Amino acid sequence: MSRYNFKFHIMKPTIFTIMFLFSLLSVSAQQNDTLTNETIIQLSKIGLQSSVIIGKIHTSVCKFNTSTDALIKLGNNSVSADVITEMMKVQSDQKSDEANLKEANNPNVMHAPGIYYYNPNDPEKQLRKVDATVIGSTETHGANYYGYGGRSSISNVSGPASKLQINEDSPTFYFYFENNTDPILNNWWFAVATTPNEFALVKFETNKVSRSFQTAKVSGAAGYSGGVSGIPEKVKIPFEYNEIAAGIYSVTFKTPLKYGEYCFVYGTLAPQRYVNNKVFDFGIPKKK
Repeated sequence: MSRYNFKFHIMKPTIFTIMFLFSLLSVSAQQNDTLTNETIIQLSKIGLQSSVIIGKIHTSVCKFNTSTDALIKLGNNSVSADVITEMMKVQSDQKSDEANLKEANNPNVMHAPGIYYYNPNDPEKQLRKVDATVIGSTETHGANYYGYGGRSSISNVSGPASKLQINEDSPTFYFYFENNTDPILNNWWFAVATTPNEFALVKFETNKVSRSFQTAKVSGAAGYSGGVSGIPEKVKIPFEYNEIAAGIYSVTFKTPLKYGEYCFVYGTLAPQRYVNNKVFDFGIPKKK
């Protein structure tokens, strides 16, 4: 026999370790606790009060069957009318939520006026509104010298990048226009305009603190001057649009967009009623 005696020490679990393990098991059980018709029958047969079972329904994931045959089986197995009523309400609410989600992701029905990016592969939200961003300042670049030269009007937006970044170079957008003779300020562009053709898409020039685009150009020669009010044609990026239904249009691109920052802007320098001081911006990140 060996002269050496080896002793193995097994650490006894502390009360804190035990409590921690029980808490993990409890959380796991709650996450996997799904109520069905059969579990409701079991809870009723052991004599639990209706109020207790209803409370359990409110704190659990529920997958109920409330067809006529299922209701007869519930009634024949001691499930109270109050519990059955609550089961029917839960299932009705679930169907309503599913219908609302389906409607919210359907681009072919009317939504709140605005521009939306549509991505059918998004598991969470297929239709995302393109938020408006306020133009922070407008500058004039260039000068005339003895009647010759030209000036450009440049609008600036704060921040180097849009909040909405789109990971595809051929995105699809939807425009929703309202029919309202007295629109509110936030929806003004989508009431005075009738099609996406009244908007322009432009690409920003960017730096570390802001984005900018050209909004007007004035040129002069020997005492004569001429100008372009609104977005110059040469900086507009072409797109196609199709009418889906009254006030609903899809917007697509024949040529993929290059990476960078973009915005939709109302096509004139100023609408009739409110100053045109907002753009609807998004970005196309550089592919890795």
